[in-house]
Amino acid sequence: MRRRFNTRERVALFLAADGRCEECGTDLQPGWHGDHVHPHSKGGPTDVINGQALCPACNLKKGNRSMSNLREWQAQARSAFYSMGHRDFLVAATPGAGKTRFALTLARELLDARTAEKVVIVVPTDALRRQWADAGAELGLSLMPVSVPEDYDKAGYDGCVLTYAQVARGVGADLVRRLTRKPTLALLDEVHHAGENKSWGEGLTHALENAVFRLALTGTPWRRDNSSPIPFVNYTDAGKVIVDYAYEYGVAVADGVCRRIEFHAYDGEAQWVDCGKISRAELGADLKDDDVSAVLDAILKPDHSWMPALLEQAVRALEELRLEVPDAGGLVVAERQWMAEAYARKLKELTGEEPIIAVSDDPDAKNNIDRFRKGKTKWLVAVRMVSEGVDIPRLAVGVYAAKVRTPLFFRQVVGRFVRIREGEEFNARLFIPAIPALMAHAREIEEELRHQLDLEAERYEKAQAESRSNQQMLEFREPLSASPAVFDRAILGGDEVAPAEMDAATEWCRRNGIPTTFATNVARGLRENVPPVQVTGLVVAPTPPVEPRHRREKMLRGEVDSLAGKVAHKTGKEKREINAELLRRGFPPRAKASLEQLEQMREFLARWWGQS
Repeated sequence: MRRRFNTRERVALFLAADGRCEECGTDLQPGWHGDHVHPHSKGGPTDVINGQALCPACNLKKGNRSMSNLREWQAQARSAFYSMGHRDFLVAATPGAGKTRFALTLARELLDARTAEKVVIVVPTDALRRQWADAGAELGLSLMPVSVPEDYDKAGYDGCVLTYAQVARGVGADLVRRLTRKPTLALLDEVHHAGENKSWGEGLTHALENAVFRLALTGTPWRRDNSSPIPFVNYTDAGKVIVDYAYEYGVAVADGVCRRIEFHAYDGEAQWVDCGKISRAELGADLKDDDVSAVLDAILKPDHSWMPALLEQAVRALEELRLEVPDAGGLVVAERQWMAEAYARKLKELTGEEPIIAVSDDPDAKNNIDRFRKGKTKWLVAVRMVSEGVDIPRLAVGVYAAKVRTPLFFRQVVGRFVRIREGEEFNARLFIPAIPALMAHAREIEEELRHQLDLEAERYEKAQAESRSNQQMLEFREPLSASPAVFDRAILGGDEVAPAEMDAATEWCRRNGIPTTFATNVARGLRENVPPVQVTGLVVAPTPPVEPRHRREKMLRGEVDSLAGKVAHKTGKEKREINAELLRRGFPPRAKASLEQLEQMREFLARWWGQS
């Protein structure tokens, strides 16, 4: 059934209301809403009898269209968009928070209200064209991913999706500009890409100059560049980006929208020869940039000891997590294709399963990533394929094996692990070299609000240039060896957990039947217990960690769920049978259990698991 009021009906509604909002009486401005008195979603017809003319603010108060489907931050951002009434609106939201759904919901509403008649979506990569078009279909939007000129204004579509590169070209910019003769909403995904090339910004400005609204989205920090300013973005006099609505990583974790990530840093010693001189250094040492590059060359070589040892640790972490989350996946971010292939061989040796490889030069790379996303393969090894748009919610364990040390690239990698799924309460884990620059990036992410737009970040092109420059130096330098990777520390919540503490926490977890996935959290809690005692040469504590009650309950629910999975795995039963047995024995459902009841359930399951 038709949802939008046509032009004739809108004229009738406007005249019937005498040009004023029928709720508050204010003069109707361009963009006023034609609203259903009886909601269309509940069967209300689209005709003047069931219609009324409202200003956007009053229509929002009804809240019957899509508010129930929006997260709290999305609803707040939506309200801010309407109340501010800015033509240009910038939303900064952490990866995984749901920027795409927010933007498409807004587009759906503006089209329904006839405030806009077309939607133009500009994205960074080819793969994202299809993703946005698919996501739009879920909200009833027909969007055409642009491949040929005829796609820009194809009949039967609400709009189109194209890349920044396409809109920068003369024909693309002109065709989009022609589209905007009709009232058009422009959605600019990861808008910082518009500043990567001066011609891109100029093409975007020409193409969307006449759009009625331009909604810009970002989840990655950038800095102002006077040589390539980003169009439709406002700055303070000091060059700081003005954000209209921000939803940052720390808040997203607290809201349960994004997953917490642990950084596990591994040290080691590297040895190399440069112009006939043999040098050696530890990863964590304060080194010159050239020496840091040499150290990374040595440790990342697949046939040296460091990288195989790190892969073994990552495999162990993923295998344990898969006891609780059977489809949990791992990602290795490699520097070069030949390295990725060697890492994949090592992973197959460790797991018995062939990993999926995705490299930017491979035309099948996108299909390979899609196959990994939809399947249950344990490991994906990627080269230059971890930027925006690689959305794989099952990713839980990562290995950072790239030489790029810029905060922008590092944060892009981290963003692949923060997406959360319902019912999962574990921390993702990223294994990194204990290089000072990477350690600093990890601390910033944990200690600060992760995606402040005024953070200094170098562009991805600079990272590529640095990689090429370092490669040229290898003509005179040859990596000789690297010691096995040695755990240096874990970084979580702005806190650092030392190896001895991790050993103690891991032992405590094993003795109490708790998955060692929680070892980092346990280690921090054990510090508050007194006094520690010696057990098999390790420092452990005699009592559980001290946590605020609400956090303890949340952690216990996860532990009980994990133990139920372990018991099911060990006894050969279904997990639902274990849960049914708990109910039969008088335990309440976990969601309703008190802290004390959860502790009793954990102890019961731990004994059952140990006796099985």
